Amino acid sequence: MSFFKILNDLPIHELYEEYTSLVANKRIPVVNDQLCINSTVDKTDDIFFGRGSLVYDWDNKVITDQKIEVPLREVPLKETDFTTICDQFKDTLFEDAYNHLRKKYTVGRVRIMRSRPKTCLTWHTDDTCRVHYPMKTQEGCMMVIEDEIKHLPQNTWWETNTLPRHTAINASTEDRYHLVAVIL
Repeated sequence: MSFFKILNDLPIHELYEEYTSLVANKRIPVVNDQLCINSTVDKTDDIFFGRGSLVYDWDNKVITDQKIEVPLREVPLKETDFTTICDQFKDTLFEDAYNHLRKKYTVGRVRIMRSRPKTCLTWHTDDTCRVHYPMKTQEGCMMVIEDEIKHLPQNTWWETNTLPRHTAINASTEDRYHLVAVIL
């Protein structure tokens, strides 16, 4: 059984070209690690709000003696809170992709995720499955779920079962960008 399922019923877009255009026009910043294309109804102008953990409050981290302490959020966020396209992505190909995803799935956060060259994520599990759309990828970029290794070609949609242990590897010399949607 494969942990990866190709999806042929979602539109193919040149999302990386759209992303670079949005950056060039200063509509969005360069992705450091993640940008949310959707947010909560009260934070539609904040493309950083849904990055990282929904439980930990990274905005209030404390760095002491080369140790980082990250407090828990007083009220943890929920994936179901992320229901509205961010203002910066309105009337773009990202909004079109988001709307098509919402027709097929109930989604939580939908993020642009950047993986730097020569990096690997920790071995981890997710609480839900994901949909991946490689916006920019190249040889040496792979996902590993349990013992299955797969390169996801650029501009293809994939449903991934990320409940088991998994990681992403960028063994190339260029950045890798994926649009990643949480499936609820």
